Amino acid sequence: MASQSNKPVKRSLTDQVREHIRNGIAEGIYLPGDRLVEGAIASELGVSRTPIREAMRILEAEGLIAMEPWKGITVAGLSHKQVSDFFAYRELIEGLAAEMAASVVTDEELERLDQSLISLEQGLDPSGVELSSRNEEFHQMIFDISGNRFLKQSEAVIDTAKILIWKPIRRDNERWKLAQNEHRKLFDALVARDPKAARLAAQEHVRNSGINRAASLVEEKL
Repeated sequence: MASQSNKPVKRSLTDQVREHIRNGIAEGIYLPGDRLVEGAIASELGVSRTPIREAMRILEAEGLIAMEPWKGITVAGLSHKQVSDFFAYRELIEGLAAEMAASVVTDEELERLDQSLISLEQGLDPSGVELSSRNEEFHQMIFDISGNRFLKQSEAVIDTAKILIWKPIRRDNERWKLAQNEHRKLFDALVARDPKAARLAAQEHVRNSGINRAASLVEEKL
């Protein structure tokens, strides 16, 4: 008899709607301040309003949308202070994950990290969307290697906030080139099994990313 665990899990309509809206925000289809109309989304997806409302409640709890009287449902935005607070939090968490990973990383895990970096460095996607996905995979691998489930829970919070902050970046962007050097510095610290160097390299990478994003926000307002 086939094991029940091998059967594919069917996602609920609520999960499908949540993922649709979440991806739309991540890809810039829905921008901060944009109204999300239940009826329009229901028609687009061919579902009733019930899973739409359930998905909206989940997205509001995640901080991706805001529900306000008279204004309706809108995509959430982050203030400059909130963006700054996010990167300060991320710097601490990712630094700790790298420090812990350096103490336990195996040769096989280092090989996978190296292959992940090579795919980043040789990525051909000009829009930056695929590059961003590969970048996330690299950082997620470090959290996985750390083996700390509480850090993994923190990573989920970080990934949700990133949706409101992230912007596509092209391969020829100077920040992207610098980021790859920072990734290699972090990788080298992991290869050396040096927890302190790994923590400092991870924190430097996040700090520089925050400075770059803050500068971009200023340019967008100007």
